Amino acid sequence: MWNEEYEMVSERFSGEIESNSNLCIRQLGNMNGILDKANKILSSILDSSPDVIVFALDCDYCYLSFNANHKETIKAIWGKEIAIGMNMLSVIGDHVDGIKAKANFDRALSGESFSLTEEYGDEAISRLFWQNFWSPFYSQTGEIMGLTCFVLNITDRKRLEMDLSREKMLLETTLTSVGDGVISTDNKGNIVFLNKVGEALTGWTQEAARGKPIEEVFIIVNEYTREKNENIVEKVLASGKVEELANHTVLIAKDGSERPIEDSAAPIIQENGKIAGVVLVFRDFSEKKQKQEEIEFLSYHDQLTGLYNRRFYEEELIRLDVEKSLPLTIVMGDVNGLKLVNDSFGHVMGDQLLKKVAEVLKKSCRSCDIIARLGGDEFVIILPNTDDTGAEKIIKRIKELSLRENVAGINLSVSVGYDIKKNEYESIGDVFKSAEDQMYRNKLSVSSSMRSKTIDLIMSTLYEKNTREMLHSKRVGEICEAIALNLNFSKDDVNQIRIAGLMHDIGKIGVDENILNNPQKLNYDEWKEMKKHPEIGYRILSSVNEFSEIADYVLEHQEKWNGKGYPRGLKGQEISVQARIIAIADAYDAMTSERTYFKALSEEEAIHEIKRCADTQFDPAIAKLFVENILGQAW
Repeated sequence: MWNEEYEMVSERFSGEIESNSNLCIRQLGNMNGILDKANKILSSILDSSPDVIVFALDCDYCYLSFNANHKETIKAIWGKEIAIGMNMLSVIGDHVDGIKAKANFDRALSGESFSLTEEYGDEAISRLFWQNFWSPFYSQTGEIMGLTCFVLNITDRKRLEMDLSREKMLLETTLTSVGDGVISTDNKGNIVFLNKVGEALTGWTQEAARGKPIEEVFIIVNEYTREKNENIVEKVLASGKVEELANHTVLIAKDGSERPIEDSAAPIIQENGKIAGVVLVFRDFSEKKQKQEEIEFLSYHDQLTGLYNRRFYEEELIRLDVEKSLPLTIVMGDVNGLKLVNDSFGHVMGDQLLKKVAEVLKKSCRSCDIIARLGGDEFVIILPNTDDTGAEKIIKRIKELSLRENVAGINLSVSVGYDIKKNEYESIGDVFKSAEDQMYRNKLSVSSSMRSKTIDLIMSTLYEKNTREMLHSKRVGEICEAIALNLNFSKDDVNQIRIAGLMHDIGKIGVDENILNNPQKLNYDEWKEMKKHPEIGYRILSSVNEFSEIADYVLEHQEKWNGKGYPRGLKGQEISVQARIIAIADAYDAMTSERTYFKALSEEEAIHEIKRCADTQFDPAIAKLFVENILGQAW
């Protein structure tokens, strides 16, 4: 019974086992088909992807499989065809790439799975960058059978990264080396970058400033109100537009120092149109501001004296010519003897005289008064709300301070006149003209005396520069006096010719002292300079009424009878008789006086020269009279 049951059960299970086995075989066949199909799909995907390389090696580095991209890459770089079973190391060789590849093979065959980025090829071919994924594969018993490598070609990405890195470095280098300060922020107004100039201007280092709000590092206030300026970065982030700082902005550095700056800020806009941050460019405005202030100062001030100029005076006169400024006084001033000083001592001395006058005027006036130099030797002062008493007080102060001042021995002398506009119906132009007329009337009484004193100073200065000139001038004056007496000149004319002889070389005050005292014979340029002294002397003496006639004699005393003298080439009777007398007296004393470069002639030798030069250099009649009557020698 039991046996029968067993056989029945056994038969039934055997049928089921056979049925299940057939089912398993059918299912396995289906799975193999699926796997085969999956492998084909995977191979198709891997072969069709241009950026993927796959290969598998056994433990002897021989190919078990590879996709088309790997095959093409090997051919492109190493110029070789590969096949299943071929040793990969024999393909890529034993140079740097081969040694590097073997190290990776061995690492994977040791059981390690890893990923790394590598560069293959060289500059001559092309640089390729790959992301490699290495992994060993095992048998059913757990033994390492070989390795697989899955490679992504990241050359384009790597080159893009390198380009971006180069651009970033270039940008940072540019921003670092640029002459302006540069700060960049994120979209919250926090600092991302600060260049070297920015560090110097703000006093912050980039490390210390990074991540801080812009207003903590970039502190700006109005120069005059001292109020804190609007945050320009926040303004740009809100508007999305380029913004510029307001005028008169001062940057306060970390150490508290201040400097005027100018700047602009622009948004950093991404491709999607969103603002990523702000770039702030700013520069030290100190030097530029100083130049602007200098230009502005010069546009309204006289460059020499620092007083206001004519332009400013005219604008202020219009502004002050209103009822609330009445009584409005205009004071005109003129520096006496300026031209004489310029001609005698040079324009440097004249400039010093003008500066000193400007100082006196500033000390004499009130802070509300307008003092201007109109040009040359003329000054004008506008005194708002000033009557006769106030005007006289200021003018008195000008005169008192002038008496205390001098420039190189030259006393300050200013002729002054004034007039007052007392009601709004009067013309300010008429008031100015009246003040000017009064000034010129005062100048007539003061100027002549001042010029005479200046002439005395000029002669004293010339004699101090050259003692020989002093002695020579005195002797020439005496000889001129003797000749004039013999020509029966009047007493006044004799005195005049004596003074002319004494002053005949006054123009040498304008000749360089080194030329006057040169112990050697003068060269061409020095002699050209020396020949200017008659004209300089004329300009000096003609400015003083009592010396105006003498000025003509001094101008002509180097002219020659034959017309070959200087400065005008006059001849014969065209030359004044006084100048002809001075010419003989001057030449005789020069010939008989010892010079460092010229041995003095005896009286006989000098007379011989005068006779020889009569009719060419000297008036023959005066020359004969001088030799016979003054020297007592036969002609």
